[in-house]
This record gives sequence, C-alpha cells and structure tokens, in this order.
Amino acid sequence: MEKGEQSAEYAPYPKLTPEDVAPPPPPPVGHLDATTVPPESNPYISPSATAPSSIFCVFYTMGTVRDVLDKFGKKVNEAAKKTEDLAGNFWQHLKTGPSIADAAMGRISQTTRVISEGDYDKIFQQTFETFPDEKLKKSYACYLSTSAGPIIGVLYLSTAKLAFCSDNPLSYKVGDQTQWTYYKVLCKL
Repeated sequence: MEKGEQSAEYAPYPKLTPEDVAPPPPPPVGHLDATTVPPESNPYISPSATAPSSIFCVFYTMGTVRDVLDKFGKKVNEAAKKTEDLAGNFWQHLKTGPSIADAAMGRISQTTRVISEGDYDKIFQQTFETFPDEKLKKSYACYLSTSAGPIIGVLYLSTAKLAFCSDNPLSYKVGDQTQWTYYKVLCKL
C-alpha cells in the first residue's frame, strides 16, 4: 500500500447496517416497565456489587397499617374534641362577660398564657401548692361573682381541692399606695 491509500475496509465514519437504524420493536401489550433496555447495554447503569438477596424491602401487613391509622385517628379525635371544647368555652365566655370586647380580650389573654406556659396542669401547680400525688381533673374558664363585680379566671378541680385564680391581678389600696395581687379562692376537698 502506498502512502495516503487506505484499505477497502476503512471508512472515516462507522458503517451502519439497516438493522442499526431500524426502530426498536414496540413493547408487549400491558407492559408497564419503563426501562426496556437491558442494564448491560446502558453506559449510565453499572451493575450493583451487592447480591439481590441483600436488598431491603418493607412490607406492611394490613394489621400494621390499621394500627397506624387507628393511632392517627385517635389523635385527630382528641385534637377535634379539645378544639370543640375551646370554641364552646370561648362562646360561653363571651355571652356571660360584662362586655363582649373585654371578655374576648380576656379569653385571648388566657389562651395565650396557657399556650406559653404549657397547659392548665402546669399553671395550676405554679399557682397553688399541690401534694405530690395530686392530679388536676378539669379546668374551667369562668367568672367568679364578687361584691365588686365578676372576676374572670379559671376554676380548677383536682383530686384534693377546688380552686379559683383570676386571670389578671386586681388592685387594692393599702393606705395611699395601690397594690396588685391575683384573686384566689381555695377549698380543700
């Protein structure tokens, strides 16, 4: 061969056969697999070094799913009941207060305090001395009727006492000075 001559098999570009340019056959009817190319022919997929038996699969039984849904349902029911009680108490509070605006502001203030301090149980323990085994059963937003007028607050019912504490401190005079304190009533059971 002389310089510059090439063999008959040489081509500057690869030669294509009709099979190389033919479209792939259509997938079988009902075939849902998105990848129909074998993994060994795809340059972007490399076979895994792990054996197929080491693949971790999670199978949930109907019992497991039912238990999870039951727990979720119970939590939703508890939250709905608390919301319903809060809305009902709020409406009752507005109806019985001396003025709707004052009652609304007092109730918002009380709800904010409960949210910021945790719950009524913690507020009860901080406000009144409690026994080690004493538990709060129920708390009620209410007004206590006094000779000076209604006082907004919370009525607590525990295993050992019935107690009331005003939401806001009340003023009273000692000589010429004005002092402030929470109005508290305590009845031991």
